[in-house]
Amino acid sequence: MNLPNSLSLFRIVLGFIVPVMMITDDLWLRIWAAILFAIAAFTDWFDGWYARRYNLVTKLGKVLDPIADKIIVLGSFIVLSSATTIGMYSIWWVIPILVREVGITVYRLAFLLKEKPLVVPATWSGKAKTVTQMVTLPFAYFCFMLDYYPEGDPIGKPIVLYWIMYFMLIASVVFTLFSGYRFFEKNWKNV
Repeated sequence: MNLPNSLSLFRIVLGFIVPVMMITDDLWLRIWAAILFAIAAFTDWFDGWYARRYNLVTKLGKVLDPIADKIIVLGSFIVLSSATTIGMYSIWWVIPILVREVGITVYRLAFLLKEKPLVVPATWSGKAKTVTQMVTLPFAYFCFMLDYYPEGDPIGKPIVLYWIMYFMLIASVVFTLFSGYRFFEKNWKNV
């Protein structure tokens, strides 16, 4: 257990805490949720950089890191789409992301269960997908926080922000599906 793997485990814990904090009806807990999400996004970059820089890349880290990303990203995407709590966008935006993430995670686990385990490293398309998702989620959360005023809505809803949010959702879905396609194109023979 080294620092990068510990940060991945920390991100897994945050992946369960942050979405719960997002749906509370307490403004300060929601603000803390945004701060913790930012910390999780930073640790996603930092643990990879640190592991490569100090030659601490491990098989465990190659498994933990993408799982940590998926937990926090999927939890946050689902909570932000939940019509009963936040409802920033439709769940239909999340379904392709969910299917891709779960499908590739199951596929990766199949690699690990082989007689000679194979860890598939992240590719540029997978990293671009993660960055796009990690930028889209805080922006959607920011739009949600603009809607959240216990005493009413003093500034109105700036519609341009919602158009930007939907553009970012489209980019997230496109990068997610493209990286999934690239993953299966390169690895379908490995199982």
